[in-house]
This record gives sequence, structure tokens and C-alpha cells, in this order.
Amino acid sequence: SPLQISDSVRQLLPELHAQGPHFITAHFHERSYLLTQGDTLRLPFVMKGVEPGDVIRLNRASLIGSRDLTLKAAAPPPKLKSRTASTTAITDDTPTKDAQIRLYVCRAVVMGIDSEPMRFLQKTKRRQRKVKVVKSKHKHTILRIKEVRVKSLEEIEA
Repeated sequence: SPLQISDSVRQLLPELHAQGPHFITAHFHERSYLLTQGDTLRLPFVMKGVEPGDVIRLNRASLIGSRDLTLKAAAPPPKLKSRTASTTAITDDTPTKDAQIRLYVCRAVVMGIDSEPMRFLQKTKRRQRKVKVVKSKHKHTILRIKEVRVKSLEEIEA
């Protein structure tokens, strides 16, 4: 299905495409990261099922931009305050983050899995002589941003 692009985005997208280096605000597990091409990203968790050398497409972004122009995603639909047995869905025609996937390309290469040094934390309770030593050694996934590019109008409409 063809992507519905507003007139203002259709007018300013060629300028954004032509202006170099682009940045993107990508989202992983409700955390946002401001990224450009060549950045190293250290995620505070281990991504399952990836190995060093794998290429990952980052498809959740709220901002795409360059030095002078920024394209911001429309606000997502509001979350319901309580869970109910039946709800009515109200559809909104404004594009959200998912519709913006076709406007850009962002790829990252998995560099590896890193672990921090062992940390020891001594925990005590009041009026107790016993000291509990808690050990922690967290692992992180390291990504290198390989490509951040805004597509042209011809690529989007094709």
C-alpha cells in the first residue's frame, strides 16, 4: 500500500535527504538513543539470538534529522488507564513511528557482547553483625551504527 505523505513532508523531505549527516533517535525497550553514522552504542542488556557481525535494522525512531531540519513522528495513541473487557478502537490517520519506517534506513552491526568488571556490594541491616556481599557482573551488547540515511521521495514511492 502506498505511504500517505503530507504536503509539508513531501516538500521538505528532498531538502532533508540532500543535507548531510543525518541523526536519528532510535528506541530500544522504552529507552531512546541519539545516533549518527559511526557511533558505538552500548545496550544495557544482552540481545538474544545475535552474534558478532550480524546486521540489525533499527525500525523504531521518533526523530530523524540533519543540521537544519528535523522530522518528528506524530504522537502515538494514548494508553488506556485501566484494562477493560471490551474497548472500541478509534483509528487515527496521522502517521506514527511505524509509518515512518519507510522514510529512513538505519542499520547497526553487532560488535560483540561485553561484560563489566565484577562488582561487590556489602549489604548490612541495622543492629546486625552479618554482612552480605552481593556480586554483580552485567553483560552488554555493543552495536556500531553502520548506516543512517533518509530516503528520497522516489525510493519511498517506489
